[in-house]
Amino acid sequence: MPWRYLLKQYRGLIVFFITVVSVFALLQVWHARVAPEEAKQERERKLTGMAKYFDIGTPKMLDDSVRLDSVKYKDGTMRISYTLTKRAKSEIDSEEFTKQARGRTIEPSCNEKGLGPFVRSGLIVNYKFNDSSDSLISEFQIEKFDCL
Repeated sequence: MPWRYLLKQYRGLIVFFITVVSVFALLQVWHARVAPEEAKQERERKLTGMAKYFDIGTPKMLDDSVRLDSVKYKDGTMRISYTLTKRAKSEIDSEEFTKQARGRTIEPSCNEKGLGPFVRSGLIVNYKFNDSSDSLISEFQIEKFDCL
């Protein structure tokens, strides 16, 4: 009988403890459901901000013959457009250019601090190169599987 007496005596404390544990468990379940969505939104904000930062002042000359035209982000794809200002499409072998440009962009896209972690986690980077008359020379994508 003494345990019943103790149970009555500490009933308020027991109810409080059970309530706190229940609320804690419910918060953990709620957070487990909400956290992935918050992480996705944070990733989208970072990528949108990065694209806006690099797009500031475009078009801008990177050297005497290459102009960065724009950097845009939407729906998991970063689109980076360049113009070769001193070259015509007829002067360039598009297949060879694509092969070389792709080879040169994989390493920085996958390993640099800015884009690297995003590309390795699923970001697609679309590179587009136009000639001086705005004709398409090459367009290709760097994706997660290119980084392996």
